[in-house]
Amino acid sequence: MAPLYVPTKRRLAADDPFFDLGNAEANICYFEKHLVRALPDIVARRSHMMAIVDGLLEDAGRLQHPITCHDPPCCGSTHYPSALAYEQHYDQVHRHSCAACRAVFPGAHWLDLHIQEVHDAFFSARVARGDKLFQCFLPACPRTFSRPLKRRLHMVDKHRFARSFNWNLVRTGLRPASRLPGRRLPSGTQ
Repeated sequence: MAPLYVPTKRRLAADDPFFDLGNAEANICYFEKHLVRALPDIVARRSHMMAIVDGLLEDAGRLQHPITCHDPPCCGSTHYPSALAYEQHYDQVHRHSCAACRAVFPGAHWLDLHIQEVHDAFFSARVARGDKLFQCFLPACPRTFSRPLKRRLHMVDKHRFARSFNWNLVRTGLRPASRLPGRRLPSGTQ
């Protein structure tokens, strides 16, 4: 008759679930023995530190100076009362702006399209050759077109863009060219 149980040695890692219950009981014993005695001191120190931090935050709120934006096109002309207000301004005005013409765009994809279509001489040469390089305005759409008019028709038909959409957004950015200080338009454009 074969034995029902044969003892074997098993090597278990320290973080094996087999040890979870024992580790939990050991932690409880440790906390009961060592930390319960020190708990009043810990609570008193924590409340004292929180009072200090609250005082520092109040002082910082009273002493905070307005933040001035020195990035073009602002160049020191705008001031913001808090860091949050400045961050919002930076995201709206400077995050996706063209360094060459200072036009501001709603996102990175729009800025990339602008740089390719307006400032890239190689792009212009390839378009003149007849290559399909005008990308769809939606980053997820892989379609390219030989002319901006074909791209516009695609946007209206397939992506349901309004016919009244600002189709010059890639060239001009969010603001009209007349409102962008220091903007130089290429010759032959309006």
